[in-house]
Amino acid sequence: MLEKMLADNNGILKTADIVAAGISKETFYKFVKDAGLEKAAHGIYIAPTAWDEMYLLQAQIPKVVYSHETALYLHDLAEMEPMPLTVTVPAKYNSPTLAEKGVKTIYVKKEWYTLGICQIPSMAGHLITVYDMERTICDIIRKQSDMDISTFNYALTTYMKHKEKSLDRLMKYAKMLRLEKKIRETMGVLF
Repeated sequence: MLEKMLADNNGILKTADIVAAGISKETFYKFVKDAGLEKAAHGIYIAPTAWDEMYLLQAQIPKVVYSHETALYLHDLAEMEPMPLTVTVPAKYNSPTLAEKGVKTIYVKKEWYTLGICQIPSMAGHLITVYDMERTICDIIRKQSDMDISTFNYALTTYMKHKEKSLDRLMKYAKMLRLEKKIRETMGVLF
């Protein structure tokens, strides 16, 4: 059963899931040793061939939502993988782990935090939480001065050519985030 769970979870097992499945911790820890799994974080074990930094970060800190340059990359709106990873969390959320891992952290109002959240597969195939394309476009326009201009321009032009873009959703988010004027000014040439 543990082998199947490991395969079903793309090489990652959580102690909490094992216990919930009715498997004793002793049996699990023996399996961890015999299978050569590595401890990635508290309660998270991984096969040596299944390392997925993005999934592991979210398994460790479920509140993180991949955003900004990282979300651009995950939606194929960026040419290069960004370093460091960028995540968004609710205002006043405190996780020293994010700073320890060198993760760029953006804090937003609680009412904006859930806007545009979706799940997509990471590069390793695990489902991770990220903002959708429209929320990401709003976020980068809000933080335009903090971005590399070529990354910014590539993201906007690639988004406008994307088959799955939703300009209605983009403008809905812009209104909710109080960015309508800035979005219209920035995207006006591309609309």
